Amino acid sequence: MMPRFGLAPLGFLDVPPLQFIALAATAGFASVNLPTAPAVPGGAAFPMRAGEDLVRACRRRLAETGISLRAIEQVGLGRATDVTSLRPMLEAGAELGASRSLCSGDDADLSLLADRFAELRQLAGQCGIAVDLEFMPFRALKTLAAAAAVVAASGAENGFICLDALHLFRSGGSVANLGAVDPARLGPLQLCDAPRAAPAGDGLAAEARERRLLPGRGELALAELVAAYPDGRPIDAEVPMPGTLEAGARARLIAEAMRTFLGARARTD
Repeated sequence: MMPRFGLAPLGFLDVPPLQFIALAATAGFASVNLPTAPAVPGGAAFPMRAGEDLVRACRRRLAETGISLRAIEQVGLGRATDVTSLRPMLEAGAELGASRSLCSGDDADLSLLADRFAELRQLAGQCGIAVDLEFMPFRALKTLAAAAAVVAASGAENGFICLDALHLFRSGGSVANLGAVDPARLGPLQLCDAPRAAPAGDGLAAEARERRLLPGRGELALAELVAAYPDGRPIDAEVPMPGTLEAGARARLIAEAMRTFLGARARTD
């Protein structure tokens, strides 16, 4: 049976939440993540507070379209992060029915990151929300092993790892590395594709933010990754694409590629 899948907002950060929910639903996604905090300083986001008109409108749009809000994103955890200031974001997510929030590690001190992650987990837990930690080879928390160490040191419970396929392979990782991670701590799986060879120089961030390929259109070991990943975990498409297609057309193209790729996987199981 083909798993249901959601749409991550990277590549659609210029699309306001109400329109993003609608275009994802029209394309056939089961859920969305909403960017309620910027992934990088000065980045695009749509901040929300519980009880605001925008939150109420998003709740109505989710109900009308029949899709769900999976997660709110994204928090960069570092030395200067005031975790208590994130309560409004988490409360808005809870009002919208989000079950997860996404963060990244912006300090190379894994002990400090574990402390910040534990603080965020505790605060999010009060709102009924799990926290997923994403590693990226061009940020301070670079590898699956490092993310697993932070989550384990934080005390786990409602803390998980978000595994982006591109980041796994571009950080020098492989499907075999999953065997060293407690499967209970593996959370959402984000899918895209790319050429086997990494871009030269400092091109990793640009590739991740602007030049991914549709699942099944590149050379990453995606089929092996999906087969090895624990069953029942959320799957999202994260495919910021080059080109001039309007947002709705891009969403439909991504959804069709996900259906083709995951459908082929389901037929071989």
